Amino acid sequence: MSTPKAFIFDCDGTLLDSMGMWLGIQPELLARYGFSLTPSDFARFEHLSLEAECHAYHDVWGIGESGDAVYAELESMLRDRYATQIEARAGVRAFLDEARAAGIPMCIATSTPSHLVQIGLEHNDMAGYFSGITTTAEAPRPKGFPDIYDLALSRLRDAHLVVDCDPCDVWVFEDALFGLSGAGAGGYRRVGIFDPSGRSARRDVMASCELFIDEFEELALADILAYGGF
Repeated sequence: MSTPKAFIFDCDGTLLDSMGMWLGIQPELLARYGFSLTPSDFARFEHLSLEAECHAYHDVWGIGESGDAVYAELESMLRDRYATQIEARAGVRAFLDEARAAGIPMCIATSTPSHLVQIGLEHNDMAGYFSGITTTAEAPRPKGFPDIYDLALSRLRDAHLVVDCDPCDVWVFEDALFGLSGAGAGGYRRVGIFDPSGRSARRDVMASCELFIDEFEELALADILAYGGF
């Protein structure tokens, strides 16, 4: 058995039980402009950064004075929810404690702006586990590609938290199929987490990862150490 060199976590739907909020807040925003839309109407934008997504709302539906104005409005709504409503997924802190005790560097790769992620982590007393937050807005391509995970890993190398580390030595934790696909294309090992509030079918998540869980309560570090791919 070999200890993984690093863990890279998605945030929404993976660390935080926030996808139900996300699926409701976008229709709520569009309802302010007279649109009656369902969560599925937003699925085509989900892989984008939040800022790019808001620009798409402006371009596709013509809402707001600009994409920047739409972003500012949605960002204000989100700040309040991350600070007061969003809770951690079941069992996640116990797993993070185990990984930290083993000395495994951990960071976050997300499509959500880093300051919102930070608010959600602080609300749940989880900020201290992670060495940094990398967002899709900083990467050349969205999460269907490995770019964001490569950038997060590069930052861990630059911070001297990992050395002699290839993607196959790193585990990515994701709930979304496009994230699992992008991580797999980059050669990363993957823990797929089913989020019943998300858009990905359980069977599809299960088929797109090396290890699958419904909740972190099912996962121990020993399960990853025992994986035969190392």
